[in-house]
Amino acid sequence: MNSQGSILPLVAGLLALSLAAAMGVVSVTSLTITRHRLVALAEATALHAADSFDPAGVIRVGIEADVVLTDEGVRWSASQFLAQHPAVAIDEVSLVQAGTPDGRRARVVLRAVWTTPVWSEFVPLEIPLQAESLSRSVIR
Repeated sequence: MNSQGSILPLVAGLLALSLAAAMGVVSVTSLTITRHRLVALAEATALHAADSFDPAGVIRVGIEADVVLTDEGVRWSASQFLAQHPAVAIDEVSLVQAGTPDGRRARVVLRAVWTTPVWSEFVPLEIPLQAESLSRSVIR
């Protein structure tokens, strides 16, 4: 039996499998980082919107103080924050929803589209991502 040249197909197969695994790891890592950035941006936007209340609208009850938020104020503040935020490293971020569910908290929903950094047959080219955050101002 002649075994000469039989190792070459094994090496080629192992190389192809290693390349496919590396491309998958790079894509999954990129997707995870983009998702974490979108969540952090949604949290920062909601926090900014919750802190942008009118000081004249603060309600005091004894030693407690509470703020009143409006849907328009939260929406305006969130859109201004996203327009002026210098660290937005995610392409195509859009403000889906911004408002207040109860007049005390700010709710922000952001959407972005992730695109794969390395093209592969096994990884889709684009995946839509969405992040939601709820924040409340606390006055002490």
